[in-house]
Amino acid sequence: MKKLLSIVFLFVFFLFSCAPSKTPTPTIFPTSTLSPAATATERPNAKLISDSFLYNGPSNVDFDSIGTLKAGDEVYPLGTYGDFVQVDAIINENNVTGFVYKNALSNLLENVPALSSDQVPWKPLYIPSCTPGSYDPKTNTTTFTNNGDGYYDPETQAIPLTSPLKLKIEKLSAIGTSYVIVKILGIPEAPNPWWQGITRMDISNNGGYYQLGVRDGTTESYNKQWNLSISSSQPIQIIFDQVNGKSFTVFDKDGNQVQHIDLTQQPQLKLPNGLFPQGNLYIGTSTAPHSSSLVTGLSVGATSDGKWVDQRDNGLGLADLTKKNNITIGTVFSNGDMMNLKGCRIMKKDFDLVSIGDFSYKGYWLGPDQYDFSVLDNEIAYANQMGWRVRAMHLVWGAVESDAIPDWLLNGHFTRDQYIQILHQHITTLVERYKGRVQEWSIANEAPARSFTPGADFWNDKIGPGYVEMAFRWAREADPNGVLIFNQDNNESPRDYDTSRTIDKMYAMVKKLKDDGAPIDIVGMQMHLFLPWNSKIPPKKEDVIATMQKFAALGVRIDITEMDVDLQRESGTETQKLNFQAQLYKDMLSACLESKVCDGFETWGVSDANSWITCQQQGCVKDADGEPLMFDNNYDPKPAYFAVQDVLANYPNIESTPTP
Repeated sequence: MKKLLSIVFLFVFFLFSCAPSKTPTPTIFPTSTLSPAATATERPNAKLISDSFLYNGPSNVDFDSIGTLKAGDEVYPLGTYGDFVQVDAIINENNVTGFVYKNALSNLLENVPALSSDQVPWKPLYIPSCTPGSYDPKTNTTTFTNNGDGYYDPETQAIPLTSPLKLKIEKLSAIGTSYVIVKILGIPEAPNPWWQGITRMDISNNGGYYQLGVRDGTTESYNKQWNLSISSSQPIQIIFDQVNGKSFTVFDKDGNQVQHIDLTQQPQLKLPNGLFPQGNLYIGTSTAPHSSSLVTGLSVGATSDGKWVDQRDNGLGLADLTKKNNITIGTVFSNGDMMNLKGCRIMKKDFDLVSIGDFSYKGYWLGPDQYDFSVLDNEIAYANQMGWRVRAMHLVWGAVESDAIPDWLLNGHFTRDQYIQILHQHITTLVERYKGRVQEWSIANEAPARSFTPGADFWNDKIGPGYVEMAFRWAREADPNGVLIFNQDNNESPRDYDTSRTIDKMYAMVKKLKDDGAPIDIVGMQMHLFLPWNSKIPPKKEDVIATMQKFAALGVRIDITEMDVDLQRESGTETQKLNFQAQLYKDMLSACLESKVCDGFETWGVSDANSWITCQQQGCVKDADGEPLMFDNNYDPKPAYFAVQDVLANYPNIESTPTP
């Protein structure tokens, strides 16, 4: 009887999970079945021949582990899908349903049925808890708050589509406005004008009902809209028929087909190649000024291919490994990284410190004592929510060629005393607003090297070199507990004329500032290696250690603050270049640990796809083949990642290998 009931239950479960026009579509993000272990019954079983993870879907890459199984454990197969088997297993005296790798089983009975794609969870492409909003797991709701005067429009990086897109929203609502939008794009927004060339569909709340609006990139307004007869307080599901998104079907909460739309057959639209003509997906939201949008139950996924991916066992994340070494490991905060499934997992697993680079962006500083804090507020609130240590990059930076100095200040005509007053007010305002939520402040970034070139440092030109000491003192007054960083590039080892004179200049400045009582806590070594204008000589670990210790003797600690390795101009095969890069990452982290004076190791970005070196916009290096970071364009780990992992796992027993 129990066996019969189990079969009936599975049949009903699989039938409910299917997605024809009259039945609900599958759940994208499944929760494991968890119940007290039942008494032993006669049912098909198999044993594990090795320790294995139990996943909440048929993939060891796209789904999360929900438990660990030991060699010799018995599991009860329910169905096969690709390289995986859905099984019932007993973990901590509870029955858990999940997926294991087929080859981990000693035997698999021939009568175990094959599962269809509608009977397994969708491969997730988006995780609500990773978005730059406030996520409430109890209600499965993400709140995007916008206190600024412009629209708040976070979007993911490109997500490659290999199977048709499936999307579900349980509810859309807003506070302070009726405007709330979930947007899916195939071609993202352009800088100017933003709408030109895009392909985008918005799912919005219009008078309490869902509305679809599509843009084909020929005009700023929607080219075509559909008002749906589904309340925006009820679930809606949209399933595309093809990878390129030429047509899709809308379902209501009961799985009933509401509308089928072929985008290629709409005379108002010019989308002959569909909504995703390049095979990429971008997901985003839009929140009106001075309001909040609430998105409940947003799930975005695709059909899983069920393939096992051979990959090196990462073991503990880098953030766990750094704890035993008493250092931090950081990177730059990016909405795009967090809204990318792999990027989010990497951020949670491998980093415990984030730098907020938008402190250097002039857009929020509107005038003397006038600010739009909306972007910084959101980023810092999210970083605090995730439990990361936060570094402000950069509180003071005089780079006239960057976006650090607002136009009103760059083109203004003030006296020296007025510039001092403006800078004092700026530092005090920012530090007092965020102290406690920001633990570290980068101050007077690159002042030593910029002092070599007249006109390269705005604050030096307007106030004089004394602005550096002023800035440190004002920051300490505003935040007595904050860590204050004096940051510079090309200062990790004397490799050539430029690096030697930069080190000498910075050393002299730090010594004088410390002698005068300036509160400098850390000397930052950026380590942007092999940029077009930087030395092409690889730094040697021993020289880096000596330089770190030289600065530390002045009464400061050291951090590696912005490391990346630009391979654009390196020779050799791809394997040789990546191994060379890995050795440099290994040597620089080893130098940090072995110096005994270094407290942190930070990369300037997560993925090659989202690096200031590879991007093509203004302010980027534009080395498209630079491959500078530890993760590639697909957010997969490179040899550099494993080199860093090995150093952290094995220190102090690190093999000493000469730099190539």
